[in-house]
Amino acid sequence: MQEKLKNSFLGKLLAALLLKFPPLKKGGQIITAAVLAAFALTAQLHSAEPSADAIVDALQKNYDATGDFVADFSQETAVKTLNRSLKASGKITYKRPGKMLWRYEEPKGQFVLADGKHLYFFQPEQNQVIKSPLKNAFRGDIPLSFLLGLGNLKKDFNAALQSSEGNQYTLRLEPKGEAGGYSEILISVNKNSFDIQSVSVRDAASNVTTLRFAAMQKGTGVKDSLFQFQVPAGADVVELGQ
Repeated sequence: MQEKLKNSFLGKLLAALLLKFPPLKKGGQIITAAVLAAFALTAQLHSAEPSADAIVDALQKNYDATGDFVADFSQETAVKTLNRSLKASGKITYKRPGKMLWRYEEPKGQFVLADGKHLYFFQPEQNQVIKSPLKNAFRGDIPLSFLLGLGNLKKDFNAALQSSEGNQYTLRLEPKGEAGGYSEILISVNKNSFDIQSVSVRDAASNVTTLRFAAMQKGTGVKDSLFQFQVPAGADVVELGQ
């Protein structure tokens, strides 16, 4: 055991520190200053901020291991040309692979449904459903695509740590391929759980859409039947990109 410690990284570190810090006596016990210094160094290493790549890895691993979740969301779009903000809110339900339901409480009755193959967007004011292939709607350069198993953050984006404040990291993402009309993408994650707390997207016209998530619950046993699309009464279905 002593030989293994001697040859280990920690053993070599302690040996080097012993040469620099002699043992001290206090109250009949020997206190090794080297050990104290080693603990201080370890604490410093653990308190250091992780790299952007490490945060992305932890975030991807978190959601790869998540079979389903439900959460509340709020959405705000700052429209620069109109000098006003458009707000919405509701509940999101998600299940791997490729299933997602955004049910809006405001605007009332609006929903976005992904059933694994297609995306359906219902606008109650127009009583119209827009249907498109899921792979067209959620390309790799869209930051939430990795939730559906259609993208990978590290593969699709370059990430930089924008800030580390309170209990969250904020990453700035830059698509590796075509930017898809986005000039800036910010994603904030919880430092402990690595759950997404917010996503903010700035488009080429400087309009900013921010999604915030709260009250997330994982592994609730979401049923597949929730994602079976049914045409709302009297609604027209417009198919795009078939």
